[in-house]
Amino acid sequence: MKKKGFFKLKQMKLGVFLMLILFQFGNVLAIDKLSSEMQASKVSINVKEANLSGVLQDIIKQSGAEIIYFNQEVSGIKCQNIKLNAVTVETALNTVLQGSNMAYQNQNGRYVIYANKSRTSQNQSNQTIPTNKQILITGRIADSRGEPLPFAKVMLKDSPLHTSADVDGRYAITATSLGGVLLVTYVGMKSREVKFYKSEKNVILNVILEEEENVIKELSVVSTGYQKFNPREMVGAYTTIKSEDFLTPNQTSIDKMLQGVVPGMIVTNSSSRVGTSPSIQIRGTSTILGDTQPLWVVDGIIQEEPIKIPGTTFMTDDMKNIIGNQISWLNPQDIESITVLKDASATAVYGSKASNGVIVVTTKLASRLQERLSVNYSGTVTIDSKPNYGQFNMMNSQERIKFTDEAFASGVPYLSIPYLDTNTYEGLKRSYIEGYITESEFQQRRAYLETINTDWFDLLTRNGISTNHNISVSGGTAKMSFNSSLGYSKQQGQEIGNDSERFTGRIATLFNLTDKLKVNLSIVGSYNTNTGFGTGVNPMSFATKTSRAIPAYDENNDLAYYQKINNYQHNKTYSSINYNILNERDNSSSMTETMRLNATADVQWNISRNLTYSFTGGYTLNGAFMDSYMGEDTYYVGNTYRGYNFESISPESADFKAAILPFGGEFFTNDSRQTSYNIQNKLSYIKQFSNSRLNFFLGQEVRSGTSIATSNTVWGFSKERGEQIILPTLPSDLTLAGGATMGYAGYGVFERLYQNRWKRLNQTNNFLSIFSTIAYTIKDKYVLNASLRNDMSNRFGQNINRRFDPVYSFGASWRVADEKFIRENVSWLTQFNIRSSFGLQGNALTNESPELMLYKQGKKAVFNQYFSAISKIPNSNLSWERTTNLNIGTDLLLFKKLTLVMDYYTRRSNAVVAQTVPLEFGIANVKVNGGILHNSGIEGRISFMVFNHKDAALSMSINSSRNWNKTGDNLVKPTLVDFINGNSTTIIKSGYPMSSFWSYDFAGLDPQNGAPMFNLMDVDKETAKNDISSFLVYSGERNPNFTGGVSFSFRYKSFTASTSFSAILGGKTRLPNPYADTNNGNKLPPAENNVSRLLNDRWKKPGDELTTNLPSLIVGNIYYITHPNGTSSALPVAMWAQSSAQVVDASFMRCRGLDLSYRLDQRTLQSLKLKSMQITASVNNLFVIASKRFQGMDPELGNSVMPKSFSLGISLGI
Repeated sequence: MKKKGFFKLKQMKLGVFLMLILFQFGNVLAIDKLSSEMQASKVSINVKEANLSGVLQDIIKQSGAEIIYFNQEVSGIKCQNIKLNAVTVETALNTVLQGSNMAYQNQNGRYVIYANKSRTSQNQSNQTIPTNKQILITGRIADSRGEPLPFAKVMLKDSPLHTSADVDGRYAITATSLGGVLLVTYVGMKSREVKFYKSEKNVILNVILEEEENVIKELSVVSTGYQKFNPREMVGAYTTIKSEDFLTPNQTSIDKMLQGVVPGMIVTNSSSRVGTSPSIQIRGTSTILGDTQPLWVVDGIIQEEPIKIPGTTFMTDDMKNIIGNQISWLNPQDIESITVLKDASATAVYGSKASNGVIVVTTKLASRLQERLSVNYSGTVTIDSKPNYGQFNMMNSQERIKFTDEAFASGVPYLSIPYLDTNTYEGLKRSYIEGYITESEFQQRRAYLETINTDWFDLLTRNGISTNHNISVSGGTAKMSFNSSLGYSKQQGQEIGNDSERFTGRIATLFNLTDKLKVNLSIVGSYNTNTGFGTGVNPMSFATKTSRAIPAYDENNDLAYYQKINNYQHNKTYSSINYNILNERDNSSSMTETMRLNATADVQWNISRNLTYSFTGGYTLNGAFMDSYMGEDTYYVGNTYRGYNFESISPESADFKAAILPFGGEFFTNDSRQTSYNIQNKLSYIKQFSNSRLNFFLGQEVRSGTSIATSNTVWGFSKERGEQIILPTLPSDLTLAGGATMGYAGYGVFERLYQNRWKRLNQTNNFLSIFSTIAYTIKDKYVLNASLRNDMSNRFGQNINRRFDPVYSFGASWRVADEKFIRENVSWLTQFNIRSSFGLQGNALTNESPELMLYKQGKKAVFNQYFSAISKIPNSNLSWERTTNLNIGTDLLLFKKLTLVMDYYTRRSNAVVAQTVPLEFGIANVKVNGGILHNSGIEGRISFMVFNHKDAALSMSINSSRNWNKTGDNLVKPTLVDFINGNSTTIIKSGYPMSSFWSYDFAGLDPQNGAPMFNLMDVDKETAKNDISSFLVYSGERNPNFTGGVSFSFRYKSFTASTSFSAILGGKTRLPNPYADTNNGNKLPPAENNVSRLLNDRWKKPGDELTTNLPSLIVGNIYYITHPNGTSSALPVAMWAQSSAQVVDASFMRCRGLDLSYRLDQRTLQSLKLKSMQITASVNNLFVIASKRFQGMDPELGNSVMPKSFSLGISLGI
């Protein structure tokens, strides 16, 4: 059913994008030419007599040119009677140096003045002529991997001359032609002295520094996506982690790998299925109706939000779990590093999408110094263990039958009359009571059901085997380097039928066209397929909730069906329909297929040593095809469209004529495309003065994203018959049967087609942005930083003033440890940095608008005219959400071994919320700014290098964070349900966290009958009406408020062992109600449902209240407890299920992994003709420490468990 040409490229948009790139190249050439012309006519000199040094300074001021000279060499040289008007720099230098012994060279726009022995001074006969020539030494400073070390210090030994490298590690310094020694230093690296020998020509010296042993090195560069910073100039809160610090073999998506790795970032999983994405929250909640996920940036390109499914039906329930997120397409093996930006100073440059934090992903590029071809392969095999009943506290078949007998004998009635069904104990018992079977048949079948103990986990789950393969090739020359990779991964989920497969390809090429111009081009492609289940099919949930006294197969090894309610409205002949989970699984499915193509171009032009222009362009084509299928042989189709078991009725019968779909099933499809482009123009000016450095950045960005999605439902579809569509029963031929009274008027099954079962989404988001940052560093100790960005978007209607959203930040830092009094007196304090920032962050809600929203509808019955419906009334004052942010932090490095980073922050958000309006407006509420959210917290990270020697090393790292969240005034009066369950879309009570919930105050069990009792039920009626929480107790917040992680790494020669733990603490949750299937304790559960063993410990007789908190089953009259407000009431057991007795601490600590690796020594590698080889064995999700009250369930997932994974991997370098 896939549409041909589904992923056809948008040729027009791609053509426009290519034209934009060509236009930008044209801009580069035009600006280059214009710059040359401007610098060629800006020097004017009029002197009668002046020192040469003064004249040279005048030329520098007028032209901005970089002129290098030694004061001692030009000292005493006079310039006389020079008059020049608007001449080039070269003409001016030729004139002022004429007659002296000095000459100059133009080195890539840098003018180097030196003593020339071939010249004889005619005007200064008394000066001493130097006997040596000045040469220029240039090169690049990098680490052992070829990565540049920005702002490294370069000194000419035994000379006052010194300089600093630029952001790419390039440097230039003048020296004598007689030779000498360069001293190169960088924090965390071993200093190196490099000799250069006598030469008459300029010298190129590339320097590689090695890491200093037994110390923790400082980051060489921090990427914020738009630009790269010297870490000493960063005043904001950020965390940068290298790929080797978070990659885990059992995961193929980087978001899941980040749990417990970054302080201040909470990563929570909602499903154990492969292909699903976790929820990520950075420093609390700053929005109510908007997206709480952080902004993802890959290589400077903002990633658009995931493709949306238009409309929601039962057929899309499983799809939402396997769609993925903004970076699901990215191969983790292609990642170099990840930087998480947290406060305003770090995120303000991203403007309206940054209030939830920014995650910047930098992918791998070819080594700048690598010219040898390098081929690397890595492969991993992972086995995920399947769950078993030993992990859960659920009844076996004998216990389940005993529970039924005890409850029934005590007088508890059934929730509904059991069906005559010998595959369930309840149905068997009814068959015996009503005389359909003899006592001996009953006893024989009962014994069979008691001992069958069906292992649903064994039938529905598996040991999932996953493989992951990656091969990368890199190399190049001085003019061109590249890094390419191919990746393939195939994952089997715990549940049979849940699979994920991904192909990725990437090539990044760097062209060094000239010394001033380089171009970086990259193309990334990915293809993903994720398979899941159809409507109502949840194998893991079924295994934990279904009675084990029900057989899956009969004595002949055929599927054994039990009876389930028949809700078909047009035929009441049959009260039940066959059900078997294996049949449902095998005759239904859901699938998501995505393809993505990313193309990025990055042009960097070094206009001068200080000024760099960059152009970045990105184009993304993202397509997704999703389908969900329920076959004709499923219970779902029989219950919804037929009313009987498939092929159990003859075509001549009345039942057949009452079926809407006698043949065929239901097939839902969603065809989505998303295209986006991003154009950036950036100027970076970095100027190194004698005691200070200026870093100025100015950028402009145009970003646009268009999403088009069409969803459709087809009825009568049969995959088993060659994907044919079988016609449904005509409405005129449809007859009712079995006493049914509800007819099916109109177009029959097709009536649903016109009731939101076909839907189309077409949305475009445009953004135009101007942004700038400036950092001024004094003596490499004091830093002042400021950022400003202004966004304009079409998402905020016609009012131009509302389209703009300026955000800003200011920050400062002081490197205290670099002060002389610290260096001389506190030698163990290697680094001590104090920093602070304040700023405004923004958030644009793309799903809200200040305009009148009028939706055109179809034809109105009776009137037979088109009509429209108002969904939103206008609010011209509605603006973007804004968050003010204050951050104070410190960075410490002690003894070059122990790093401590601490931050305190406070945030105030003015979120968009719904406000109740009078009914005269025709709608219930209007969106307004005014939802005040306060977040404050503290976070820290400790890294300790215990020792680091040639043969052995030991290091550890600890990170943790605590967030306090509270809300402002509520604009909508909360209901009792809001207080009991919590409500993430509205503020419930001022001063409490956003995810707060309340409970009834459990006061124990009545010793007479085991009924639950509650405190606060005597609160004054008026008080209870005005404040519902007055007869409730505060239970806590559902969202965790503390996160942390611990990791250890030990190396001995070629062996390395490491382990890591993550902790998520502070959240509260309410345990599942063990009486949920018993109508809150007054009825027996349905035959197919299993129950918790906890019910074996329920109150049964007086005195049990001393040892249990579980109420008794209700026998006799059913009664309700009236609440103090007088307007509501509830069953006692229902209140108990929502009481403080069921609240549990949701905190947990997970052992994320234990890894062992062995790296082959150099001699063995040479014999194998390999560059490197490493073998790794890992165990992930080794154990979880949590409250025993979860009864084996994973506290993070609630109704499932994370599999324990065993991995074996190998990596080779050729």
